[in-house]
Amino acid sequence: MCAKPRPVRYLRHQGGATALEFAMVLPIFIAFMIGIFEFGWAQHKLSTIRFAMETAARQLMLNPTLTEAQISTLVKNKINGIGDSNVTITLTMVDTVGGKVAKMTGVYASDIGIPQVASFPLNWTTTVSTVMPTP
Repeated sequence: MCAKPRPVRYLRHQGGATALEFAMVLPIFIAFMIGIFEFGWAQHKLSTIRFAMETAARQLMLNPTLTEAQISTLVKNKINGIGDSNVTITLTMVDTVGGKVAKMTGVYASDIGIPQVASFPLNWTTTVSTVMPTP
């Protein structure tokens, strides 16, 4: 009579499976979380820039002699709190029947960087238009 082969006991043991799966998934989860945070922070900066441009548009309505450089300075002073001033502001004035239309365009360049993954450069553009009555 032959002895029946016994299964190897350690093949059935799964005590560390959860820890191993956690160790495999954790870096990917952290990279996603950092990416989401970076994207949200870039959106916050864009919202702050848009608010600063709207404030500058109100100033332009009160003082129509402001130049593009002065408008750009107003916007950059307003967004100084976010620590990023690589914003380009352009101002165009168009004469229409109802008055002048001032169109401000802000271009903001940012990078979304995730550790151990390439950095993704993004260019955000926002536009604010206002109608200024002619004197």
